[in-house]
Amino acid sequence: MNKQKPFLVITRPEPGLSETAQRVSQLGWEPLLMPVMIIQSLPIDFVTIENVQAIIFTSRQSITPMTEQLSIQNIAYQQIPVFTVGDITAKDALQAGFCNVISADQDAVALASLIKKKLNPQAGRLLFPCAKGQGKLLIALLKQAGFIISYCEVYQTRPVKNLSAAFLQALKADKINSILFFSSETVRFFLELFPENLQGNLKFIQAVGISIKTKSILERVSWRSIEIPSYPRTEEMLSLIKEHS
Repeated sequence: MNKQKPFLVITRPEPGLSETAQRVSQLGWEPLLMPVMIIQSLPIDFVTIENVQAIIFTSRQSITPMTEQLSIQNIAYQQIPVFTVGDITAKDALQAGFCNVISADQDAVALASLIKKKLNPQAGRLLFPCAKGQGKLLIALLKQAGFIISYCEVYQTRPVKNLSAAFLQALKADKINSILFFSSETVRFFLELFPENLQGNLKFIQAVGISIKTKSILERVSWRSIEIPSYPRTEEMLSLIKEHS
């Protein structure tokens, strides 16, 4: 840890915020928790699993609202095969009661390839609960392969009202080494909220994004450096943290 710049800023919401903060602390840094988005569940009127051969989860936030709705309808969902974009989401799906969970451990393209390899479009439709307006690439890739997708918006995101006072204080005092971004949406919200008169301070901060998509948005402003891991995992991101010399 750089004693002059001890803070690593974590912009993700729960679930994931607390466990990332714990991991940052274990590495000897000071976690500065600043989620820039709020997760809002959306009402789900009715879900049918008739002719569903698998469920797709591309985010942890979509698991709870879907399983709660299935339980309300007294639907036994545990034996339905599940495909997830990453291992953490797969772990959460197992904890939610699903017994047959397969992770692509990468991104939407890898997940589409995995599903095309493991499933037959003629065997039934795919249930895809996700965030409002998200999942377009995955849906397009699977439809091209002949799959029928039942798309269900179970939550939406919106930015917080303001960046935290603790963050702005650390920023002005030049105490921040790196900022971690776990989605392109968090980058967009962060930049929308960031004071224009303080953008020069970002030139002394390392940005670590989870994907190439996040990098393209991060490049709209000047940073000390922008790092993207080979695989979209928290540990891979943390391994890219570099002290400001």
